[in-house]
Amino acid sequence: MEKGALDCSLHPVDMHAHLPWWARDPGRAGGILVDAWREACIEAGLVIAVEPSIRLFRSNVDERRVYNALGEYMDLVALSRIPMLTNLVYKTRDALEEHVDFLREHTRTTEEVLEAARLHPEIIPVASYNPDLGVDGNISRLRRVLDKIIGVKIFPTLHFIRPNHGSLSKLYRELEGRGKIVIVHTGCDPGVWELPSLCSHARPSLVEDAARRHRDLVFVVAHLGSYSALTPGIFFHEAVKALSRDNVYADTSAVDPYFVRLAVEESGWDKILFGSDYPYVTGTKPADWVREISLLDIPGKAKEAILRGNAARLLRSLGPPAPRL
Repeated sequence: MEKGALDCSLHPVDMHAHLPWWARDPGRAGGILVDAWREACIEAGLVIAVEPSIRLFRSNVDERRVYNALGEYMDLVALSRIPMLTNLVYKTRDALEEHVDFLREHTRTTEEVLEAARLHPEIIPVASYNPDLGVDGNISRLRRVLDKIIGVKIFPTLHFIRPNHGSLSKLYRELEGRGKIVIVHTGCDPGVWELPSLCSHARPSLVEDAARRHRDLVFVVAHLGSYSALTPGIFFHEAVKALSRDNVYADTSAVDPYFVRLAVEESGWDKILFGSDYPYVTGTKPADWVREISLLDIPGKAKEAILRGNAARLLRSLGPPAPRL
């Protein structure tokens, strides 16, 4: 990514970040993140908890399903040189155990994010859906922290659930009219979820369907439907279509800038939100992603809207703990 000084007059808002996994103490992890934000002149941002289910992973993914999912992608995966993927071809059983270790290492609970936010006011907490609790269990937990979170994230890949699944409607109804948002991971995910048949739950069209049913709830299509190392832009056109709904936004986290520019050209820029996905894109920092948006061949007012204006407008429309921006 091209280097250069950033214009700090805009004060971007990062609508998609996570706590660094290598610093287990929430306060220290939050401090590392906030330092990276300051380097990028970012004023505040959403920090998303990550709560996968190892139980669900073991019950949904085995050697036979991996072999079937590889299918026509076998050669592409073998040549990708991505360890979590190539091991699926050559050492499938060991690779699945590596996935379990990966899920365990990268789990960041809602409570950890809340603790980081308590110590660092720049952090706006987003809870993670936890499939091991069931819908009622998630609702019960969210009721206890509703005034401390800005919303909830669904990971259709890690959670093995479609975002428009009927069981989630009860959760969405709980959030409707409460000044909260639902962020939905779209596109693929590292490892087995790079295989299209295993990331099919994470299609923006399914988010669009949920948004159609719950019109008083804002949904954010994370990653513009484009997150994939094997097939970048995998569900991009579905994401653009979903943006036609009044209550659907999309974020730019971990998205090649090409797709951000294309989204602006195809759907406008008033509902596209800047996100860094820090620290999950290897070798990048929030400042790199701010710079990439700043260098896009799009109108200056579009850059300002994506980096700050759209987020500020959306957050002002919500309830606590949305900051004054």
